[in-house]
Amino acid sequence: MRGIVSTILSAMAASVVGVGLYFVKHEVKEQEAHLADLNRQIQTNQEAIHVLKAEWSFLNDPARLKQLSEKYLDMKVMGPTQVTTLQALGPVPGNTAVAAAPKPPAARPTTPSVAESRPPSSGGMR
Repeated sequence: MRGIVSTILSAMAASVVGVGLYFVKHEVKEQEAHLADLNRQIQTNQEAIHVLKAEWSFLNDPARLKQLSEKYLDMKVMGPTQVTTLQALGPVPGNTAVAAAPKPPAARPTTPSVAESRPPSSGGMR
C-alpha cells in the first residue's frame, strides 16, 4: 500500500513539473518572437537614421546652401571690405547709456542707519 501512494505522488509531481515546463516553453517562444520583432524594429530604425543622416548631409551642403541663398534671398558672399570692428562703427545713435557720463556715488549720511547700529550676528549670512 505504501508503494502505491508514493508512486501516485511521484506521478502527480512529474505531471505538475511537465505542465509547468510546457507553459515555460511557450512563454520562452513568445519572448523569442518578441525579441526578434524588437531586433527587426531596431534594424529598421537604424536604416532610417542612416537615410536621414544622408539627407541631412545633402540639405546642409555649403555649396547647395550658397546657391539657394543667392537664388531666393538675394544674398552674396561677404567680401573682405565688409568686415570691420565695433570701434570703427562709432557710437550707436539714440543709445543714451553710452553717451551719459557715470554719476558720482551719493554722499553717505553722517548718522549711522539702523542696519549699521546693530551688532553683527554670530549666525553667519542669512
